[in-house]
Amino acid sequence: MRVIIIGGDAAGMSAASKLRRLDEKPEIFVFERSKDVSYSACGMPYHIKGGIEKEASLYVRKPEDFTKKNIRMHLHHEVTALAAKKREITVKDLSNMKTSTHAYDRLVIATGADGIRLDLPGTDKKRVLTFNDMEDMRRLKRLLEEEKPKRAVIVGGGFIGVELAEAFRGRGIETTIHEREAEILPQLDADFGKDARKEIERHGGNVARGSVVKGYEEKDGRFFVLTNAGEEETDFVIEAVGVKPNTGFLAGNDLDCLPNGAIRVNDAMETSLPSVFAAGDVASVYHRILERDVHIPLGTHANKTGRIVAERIAGRAAHFPGVLGSFVVKIFDKTAAKTGITLKEAEAAGIGAESVTIEAPSRAGYYPGVEKIKVRIVYRRKDKRLLGFQLFGADGVAQRLNAAAVALWAKMDAATFRQTDFAYAPPFSPVYDPLLICANQIK
Repeated sequence: MRVIIIGGDAAGMSAASKLRRLDEKPEIFVFERSKDVSYSACGMPYHIKGGIEKEASLYVRKPEDFTKKNIRMHLHHEVTALAAKKREITVKDLSNMKTSTHAYDRLVIATGADGIRLDLPGTDKKRVLTFNDMEDMRRLKRLLEEEKPKRAVIVGGGFIGVELAEAFRGRGIETTIHEREAEILPQLDADFGKDARKEIERHGGNVARGSVVKGYEEKDGRFFVLTNAGEEETDFVIEAVGVKPNTGFLAGNDLDCLPNGAIRVNDAMETSLPSVFAAGDVASVYHRILERDVHIPLGTHANKTGRIVAERIAGRAAHFPGVLGSFVVKIFDKTAAKTGITLKEAEAAGIGAESVTIEAPSRAGYYPGVEKIKVRIVYRRKDKRLLGFQLFGADGVAQRLNAAAVALWAKMDAATFRQTDFAYAPPFSPVYDPLLICANQIK
């Protein structure tokens, strides 16, 4: 059996490695358009900041590690077309621009998602960058080291935007985030976004809300960002306005996709095409609260879905049970986190929901290092089933978010959750944990 995997990062290499561990017989081919495989994109902002000194630290495995396992690696090879009826792909060798076709018995699409380019008037590729892969990181790093810029503009206040704001401020760069929504981190309720914004501002960053970037302009050797509120001079720009699934090469096939182009898959990660699987940022995932397919590109999903693909190809009855969209993001000295859905998302989905919000100490009030932590729980009105948690604070946020995710996964209601046997010791929590204090407000 010949298995072809398109894409060599989290989902693709998880699939390749797991399949080889399960079965030594299949021929496994990996085609990757870049020179980089199996790396941590989530660690890139921290390399830019300087906390992770060596680029090599971001790699989980090297290409030769896979070659030793009889996984045939083809780097700088871009898949340009799929002929599903023929069960073959067309590949361009980017080192010599020659094309070839390759037949498969099973195909795994793990091409990820590309950073969205705004394509605005005056875009200068030397000054206007994205931050989506290792090559993007290297371009940014060269710019920082060679030109030593003093000013940066980040377009977009999502995860990448706030992480790079911290990285740039850590390098002494004057930094402004331009966010078109009312607050940054629009995945959260606006007041949590406000908390995150105030933390950025406390560390010298600037945030322009309701800002629509309309273009760029160079005047007398100076570079400006043009917005609905005027112009701002900068040395460079990072466009961090989201990603789009990398599916352009699949045109001409009867492939079922979400409106944004993400490939729709079932719980076996099978697409609508025979013998074709999809995993990672290019694919849909099932949301356990919304009960529908969504596109939430996160590294956790990529690694898990890649392994499911491998098990299915190896003949095992594996199923991907879905996601909650759990995330946590560091913002200077604070942490923002979410699992499940917000009240706004519940209303948009037609779910009758309410929420409660509290602030409570993260540890026993007398213990050194105690901080206030903010917690919001969204719950279904009719039966008090828990639907979502949001947290913000400086101490113990990530660990509590994981406990909240388990509660959502188990479909707990408020009465069950508030009786959960949490551990207690003064250095870690008050007698009643903030999560339980919040749950107690649900009557």
